[in-house]
Amino acid sequence: MVTERKRPPSRVDLKEIVEHAAFANILVVEDDPDFGEAVCEILTISGYRASHAVDGIAALQTLRTGELPDLILLDLMMPRMDGWEFREALLRNKRLKDIPVIVFSAVTEIAKPIKADRFLRKPVAPEALLSAIPPLLRRRSES
Repeated sequence: MVTERKRPPSRVDLKEIVEHAAFANILVVEDDPDFGEAVCEILTISGYRASHAVDGIAALQTLRTGELPDLILLDLMMPRMDGWEFREALLRNKRLKDIPVIVFSAVTEIAKPIKADRFLRKPVAPEALLSAIPPLLRRRSES
């Protein structure tokens, strides 16, 4: 039996991913545990260090007690503290406000604006997710 493989990222994309993945730490803030773990697995396989928080409150606790991430992947629709509230909390904190944020959501029309570096619509293809990360890591390392 032959399993069809999806097209891998191009060599240029793969090279850029590898260059930025070596030490990058990514926090995934997502209330769906299966989706959150799947995203973490994709990131880990691609060479990133990834951790998962189930909502904004859990993510803030992680940020207060753990190593700061180089990037945050943020869902909008979550219980307890949604993505908008979490992002506002980040922006009010001097230590956290400059962490790049990629919002991913199944919401087709965002009810209120959110300050984010990138927006990806769910379901997000692994290739689209992985190609969105290096430019933000590169920009962060240059600042």
